[in-house]
Amino acid sequence: MTPPTDERFYTELLKLLLQVAWSDDELDPREAQALIGAARRWSVPPHELQRLERCLELGEPLPVPNLGLLRQSPEEVLATVRTLIATDSQVHFAEEEMLGQVREMLGLPPA
Repeated sequence: MTPPTDERFYTELLKLLLQVAWSDDELDPREAQALIGAARRWSVPPHELQRLERCLELGEPLPVPNLGLLRQSPEEVLATVRTLIATDSQVHFAEEEMLGQVREMLGLPPA
């Protein structure tokens, strides 16, 4: 299935990616740059991006992504998560665990 092209899908995908990137308790500058670049390409509304950045800056919990919307294109979501994990050239155990959890949340079989 082709991912929806609306900003809602990509806003939810960005929320998920932030959860994954933060799973090792740090956001590598390369991951941050990749996420900001993706948000711009995907036309994530500026107010949503600012809200997410504020959560990171203040150490507040990140909003939970809408998995129902993300399940519409699980392979696209998983491929994007894999790309993000590889961005900082270090795949941490917590990130690998998170990848497995994402597969499960999306209703995909274990790798």
